[in-house]
Amino acid sequence: MATKVPESDPARDRHQIQTLILAVATLSVVLLAVFVAVTIAPWLNRFGFLHFPLGFYLLAQGLLILIVAAAFWFIRVQERIDLARSESEGLG
Repeated sequence: MATKVPESDPARDRHQIQTLILAVATLSVVLLAVFVAVTIAPWLNRFGFLHFPLGFYLLAQGLLILIVAAAFWFIRVQERIDLARSESEGLG
């Protein structure tokens, strides 16, 4: 029994590619920031911020703030991508 291969939908393919690029870019930026912060933390510990070593404070608070901000940015951009697709299909 032969099954029919569904035709490719260019709008869906474009949406999936945009979503993949956005996810990879966001994850890459966050991982790069973590790598850089861990790498330079010993040097930053020579300086203080709010009576804490700066490297420690960056790793304990700064990266968490960055990750939350990146998540909100990701959601905002993904909403725009989804909205553009729904408008192009007449669903919005």
